[in-house]
Amino acid sequence: MQRIALLLVLLAGVCLSAAEPTITLPIRFHITQGAKMTVKGKVMENWVLPADLTGPVLAEVNRIWKPAGIQFVVERAQAEALLKPANFAELIQVVENSKRGEEEIAGSGRTVAIAKLLDPAQRHPSAMNVYLLPYIGATYQGYANIGGKQAVIGVWTDKASGASKTPVKALLVEPEPMKVGSLARTIAHELGHNLSLQHPDKSEVSKVGRLMGGGKQGYALTEEEIAKARKTAQKHAAK
Repeated sequence: MQRIALLLVLLAGVCLSAAEPTITLPIRFHITQGAKMTVKGKVMENWVLPADLTGPVLAEVNRIWKPAGIQFVVERAQAEALLKPANFAELIQVVENSKRGEEEIAGSGRTVAIAKLLDPAQRHPSAMNVYLLPYIGATYQGYANIGGKQAVIGVWTDKASGASKTPVKALLVEPEPMKVGSLARTIAHELGHNLSLQHPDKSEVSKVGRLMGGGKQGYALTEEEIAKARKTAQKHAAK
């Protein structure tokens, strides 16, 4: 416990030394269009605008990642049509009806269904590809591949209520301290997975909430996480 508390560099407001160069990584935001999802009578569509992503969301993501000396720049942020396979309605229903934990335990097919809706022709080969969908399943806000270059984010969420209430629009950003989270924090968290970071054990309690989770949610990165993220970011930047 003490070791984790000592490693939380944000607690002391410590950033990397000036000798460490900033690593810049491009993001392509895919604002998906063409899906209406309905949960508990709430009809959800994608409401996020390119200006939201290039403005307050990007600024907050970069604020969160500044202590690691990693900065993101938007390569493109625009509306894109989802693919419409013959079983489109069925795929949407899979996402609407997926419950927390099913994917990990029994394989709800949620991520497989979503993958079939995303147009690979729109994917940037070297940038971080962040796809925004209306909703991605009960209490889920985002998911990403460890060490990969893709993240999927829901712009409506029912996480705060544990899926007991209808989904609401996610906040674009949220002032500290974190209460319910925001679109920007979720994106920053999923980018952490793309940079090879994983969820800490929930038994690891710290004084400061951590970006990657654990016993307390927040924005902090440990020294170990920063070193690991920078190593992966350098590999991504070199490609």
